[in-house]
Amino acid sequence: MVDRRDFLAGLVASAVASSAHELFGSATALEKTGESLIPESLVEAPNYWCTWAAQNYMYGHNLAKLDAKILEGDSGSRLAHDAMTEEILFGKNGWATAFFPKIRKDVFLLLDDGWQVGGTATFELDSRKFPSCTGSSIERLKKLNHAIEEAGWRSTALWCRNTPGGDADHRLESVSQSAGIRYWKIDIGDPSFNLVRLRDETHIPLILEHVHGESAVNGDWRKDGRFGPQSWGSRRMKILQNTDVFRTYDVTSILSLPTTLDRLAEMLKGAEGHSEIHALLNVEDEVYLAAAMGCTMGILRHPMHGMRPGSDADLFFNGPRQAKRRMDEVVRALRWQRIAPPFAPGVGSVKLSEEVLTDNWVFERGQAWLNDIIGMKVAQGAPAVITRNIGLPKVQSKGEKPFITAAKFPNGAIAIAAHERTKVGNGWFMPKSDVTLSVSDAPGPFGVFGYFDSLTLAFNGPLQKQRILAQDLAGDRSFDITNAVRIRENSLFIPGGVMCNIGLHSATPGDISAPGLVIALR
Repeated sequence: MVDRRDFLAGLVASAVASSAHELFGSATALEKTGESLIPESLVEAPNYWCTWAAQNYMYGHNLAKLDAKILEGDSGSRLAHDAMTEEILFGKNGWATAFFPKIRKDVFLLLDDGWQVGGTATFELDSRKFPSCTGSSIERLKKLNHAIEEAGWRSTALWCRNTPGGDADHRLESVSQSAGIRYWKIDIGDPSFNLVRLRDETHIPLILEHVHGESAVNGDWRKDGRFGPQSWGSRRMKILQNTDVFRTYDVTSILSLPTTLDRLAEMLKGAEGHSEIHALLNVEDEVYLAAAMGCTMGILRHPMHGMRPGSDADLFFNGPRQAKRRMDEVVRALRWQRIAPPFAPGVGSVKLSEEVLTDNWVFERGQAWLNDIIGMKVAQGAPAVITRNIGLPKVQSKGEKPFITAAKFPNGAIAIAAHERTKVGNGWFMPKSDVTLSVSDAPGPFGVFGYFDSLTLAFNGPLQKQRILAQDLAGDRSFDITNAVRIRENSLFIPGGVMCNIGLHSATPGDISAPGLVIALR
């Protein structure tokens, strides 16, 4: 699906790639090994691609003009609800058959609002929308799940809201079990966790996701836009204690990163020291944040663009970030989780920098579904650096700094990510930074996401006669980069150009994703 925007982005991407190759040499000039650093085994964590953003983009393709106001509020939700059909999933270029071919088996395909009839928790597949799925309630769902699995996805996940409670909940869980449905996205409801209790009593293999409803922006967005501390007795912590997956909830497209970062930081800090928590945190479409911080993903981005008239309005993905042109980031983030699976928020320590970075934006019509912020300057703040089970890295930058996240995983792997910033008049930019991270005696491997001027990994002891291998997480073979890095006693210095060339080596043509690579010492 290429339009004039693709052509311009391709020119920019080519210029950047050309410059990087001149400065640091092409990855093809490095020694390619026969070894892949990425396991063949699939991701076991409950990640999914959710259809909701795609549903919200379907109205208006054939119109001469489109007033973005119709996409907001209840009218937009109804249009999205109506967009969910068998044809849109399985027809020519259908979502189930065309999207994410490299990683479908790693993720559930989650059908959001619009798949069922008669309410938001009937679990009755709408036979008018899915005419090929005939038979009883269970048979219709079973056929739907079979079609999705045949298309290569891990399985089907389903959205619901306000389940009926009591014994009726058990009937719905039994229907899901019989149909092979193993994940529910509970978008509000189940306040007393009846679904969890019944599931545990009957041992039904069903993953349950709960939320605490949030505004699309945090706190006082006219000032600093902070989420605020979460005490152990808070409702959000109560939900975290009683679910399998806690989703950090809805955000705006343009300020998604700082909003989600601050929510994640406070949820992690609130859970610190509580090893009895077994739930995972889901940071929705912030896939590099999920990869670096041991969280699950509720992927929303999709590759459809340029299909609406005028400015191609899309309330879910808009602005300078161009997330729909960053599909490779999803592949890289998920393949890293084959190496370093997500882990519960109560495991280990959490460190937040005292320094807070604040992003801001003035939202135009068509850039947000929250009417209150249209035409307003919105601020969202978050800690400059967030880490799990590892010390805060040293970040040197002239002027603005990037957000930095890092984690040491229970299996010894370490990930670090540099995240872009957003300011009025300068959306989605990456400040230059030199980062040093003390990794102690961690064996690795090491996942690196985003753009760095340089990254130094500091070890406890000297590095002797080590081969340094690196691989684009979207690729299948590693490169020996030993001669392209610098080893001095106990430190490994990796130039930004090397990380960029390796981390984008297997990029899809026209994709503008940030780099993502794995580094291993041999």
